[in-house]
Amino acid sequence: MQTKPKNTPSWWVKILHSLHIRRGLKRETIPQGAEADYTLLQKRLGYQFQNLRLLRQALTHRSFANELGDPEFEDNEKLEFLGDSIIGFVISDLLYRTFPRFHEGDLSRVKSHVVSEPFLARLSRELDIGPFLLLGKGEAASGGQNKSSLLSNCYEALVAAIYLDGGIEPAWDFLIRCFKDRIVSLIRNRHILDHKSLLQEHSQEVFNCIPYYRLRRIIGPDHDRTFEVDLIIKGEVFSFGAGKNKKEAEQTAAKAALSKLNINEGKSKE
Repeated sequence: MQTKPKNTPSWWVKILHSLHIRRGLKRETIPQGAEADYTLLQKRLGYQFQNLRLLRQALTHRSFANELGDPEFEDNEKLEFLGDSIIGFVISDLLYRTFPRFHEGDLSRVKSHVVSEPFLARLSRELDIGPFLLLGKGEAASGGQNKSSLLSNCYEALVAAIYLDGGIEPAWDFLIRCFKDRIVSLIRNRHILDHKSLLQEHSQEVFNCIPYYRLRRIIGPDHDRTFEVDLIIKGEVFSFGAGKNKKEAEQTAAKAALSKLNINEGKSKE
């Protein structure tokens, strides 16, 4: 019978050794002085966490959690799910209250733009969240700290972390600070809305009425017709537009009216 060498570790010693390796990985991978770093991030967020583990989870990508293999380190995917819903609710409420005269289609168009991956990633970059992301080695090597998908997901997770840590009020305040002025600026200066929608908003503010489009005439043969419309405000022709169909002519007339009002123009409706 072969005897076991005295220096051969038993199976449970191997397990303990494995756990020590994992703990060592955790210490080595997480930046030294993480809480001090989080102080800087919390200042940018405008929110002080009571539970820093929630903040850490919001910054933890699946690749890091998988490599670490430590159950204490949850990734941020569940927080993304919750944060997405919170953002959708708060932005819907903000748009409804800020632009009460917008139609549902206009509200949906603005919302879809500002809750999109590129927009949320831009907010993350402005907050300089990238350097705080906890990424696996492969994800970090491929530039994960600047990937729009990861930054967007992390932003959603941070919103959920704030909500779980402090309730709806701080999460609401954080989102309003991030979104309200940007949305107003985008609508007035960066053309989320089409010409007709943008004109309608300003017409209600300036003239206290909704513009009316009246078909003037259709000229040309059936295969190459041109539609001409007058844009009426308070019973008078304010501008004129022409196009290959009535909708295009109305957009052209609205664009002309915006120019006449010295308002940054919207975009042609696709």
